[in-house]
Amino acid sequence: MVETSALVAIVLEEPGWEPLAELVVSAKAFTTCINVFEASLALVRELTASPKAAHEIVLGMASRLNIAITDYPAGAVAFAASARQEFGRGRHGLNMGDCLSYGAARLSGARLLYVGEDFARTDVND
Repeated sequence: MVETSALVAIVLEEPGWEPLAELVVSAKAFTTCINVFEASLALVRELTASPKAAHEIVLGMASRLNIAITDYPAGAVAFAASARQEFGRGRHGLNMGDCLSYGAARLSGARLLYVGEDFARTDVND
């Protein structure tokens, strides 16, 4: 599962983006509609793009890399709530979007592809 941070890193061609893109292409990668929205908001800030333009950029990149975009599954909310309790801001820094990514990855059993340290102290990829 491609987390928001990885989506943004690829779109913005941040350092290390190429290996991320290669991983995505070589796997049956997916992300959720929530991650697409969150990535779009990040691009609004980074590119000073309109929300609609940023959304189109994320959709275009997802299409080029064959990233399936799924609905957010209701069953993942319980995992997201657990993530907030175990790994929330007061402890390891997971915000709402991170918790939702965690929940979707845990429900699906997929590994989470992310950039940064937000998930390093969690059990999401165990």
